[in-house]
Amino acid sequence: MSFDADPQADFSRYRTYSWAYDAAPQGSNPLLRQRVRASIDRYLASRGYTQARPGNFAVGFTLGARNRVTLTQLGTYGPYYRPWGGWGGWGGYGQIDVRNVTDGSLVIDIYDTASKRPVWHGMTTQEVSGDIVKQEKIDAAVSAVLAHFPPSPAPVK
Repeated sequence: MSFDADPQADFSRYRTYSWAYDAAPQGSNPLLRQRVRASIDRYLASRGYTQARPGNFAVGFTLGARNRVTLTQLGTYGPYYRPWGGWGGWGGYGQIDVRNVTDGSLVIDIYDTASKRPVWHGMTTQEVSGDIVKQEKIDAAVSAVLAHFPPSPAPVK
């Protein structure tokens, strides 16, 4: 999880929000986008923000996925560890576990509607499995990102 914020932005004046765009990008899963958007709506409502047209800030999000391969050396006996060197001096063969993993990412951007400038950016990446991402995972990702919005005010020096 990471985030960045414009240090000049006055987050204390934000009370209402709108969506930066309504249409799903071509080729994306519109049902997944609906679930993510509903999760963001619920989270912002729980923090006291209300939806308006136009709002004080606009919300946009991007979903991504990247496949990667992980290799795990399991040692001479694979998952069966024999610390004293094996049976009768036989060393066995080394084993490697190969897995294909998909990392899903959620990026949420906040724009000031008056200036039309970005004021906040947050993202998280987590391992996802299967074709359908469960709502609990979506809610956890949204909560993880938006837990840092609005950012804490900078300490006075």
